Amino acid sequence: MSALKLTLLVAVITVPLNTIFGVAAAWAVTKFNFRGKGILITLIDLPFAVSPVIGGLIYVLVFGANGWFGSWLGDHDIKIIYAVPGIVLATLFVTFPFVARELIPLMEEQGQQEEEAAVTLGARGWYIFTRVTLPNIRWGLLYGIILCNARAMGEFGAVSVVSGHIRGETNTLPLHVEILYNEYQFSASFAVASLLLLLALVTLILKSWFTRKNAH
Repeated sequence: MSALKLTLLVAVITVPLNTIFGVAAAWAVTKFNFRGKGILITLIDLPFAVSPVIGGLIYVLVFGANGWFGSWLGDHDIKIIYAVPGIVLATLFVTFPFVARELIPLMEEQGQQEEEAAVTLGARGWYIFTRVTLPNIRWGLLYGIILCNARAMGEFGAVSVVSGHIRGETNTLPLHVEILYNEYQFSASFAVASLLLLLALVTLILKSWFTRKNAH
């Protein structure tokens, strides 16, 4: 139960943050020209190019006891590595491209004609976004959120590096499956894995449904 609660907690924190970032990044990339646009696109794609284990190791090198900020964090009694904040940061890293990468091609295909027409009629930014842009991308957005949530709940590599595998405290469901399996508790490990399998099946069903809606 502690592993399930931690997995849900991490998903509840990371998915909304990545949704906000993904929408803002897609809006900026597709609707504006600015310096550093290529750098932003590269940063969005970075987790796809870097192994999750390397991503977790970077956090250890930065926030670990012997890392860049380790001594300062220790002096102020702040725990990031081998604690929940480290797990959240690692999950944020591996999941933040999903919403943005789903929306950028969709928003590029739709163009800017409707937004420009709304500006011509006197509409302002927030009104344009909520009444013009958001309705056009809602199915793609929900699709990206579903993928982001599935990756957040199923991530193993990066979380394994920063968690410390403390049973009852820093073990998510994927890590708990590994521990049970290594202890030869096969029935228990497959029972926990079945929860992740159920998540995968629900994700596939929703993915197919949102894909059809987006096509229409």
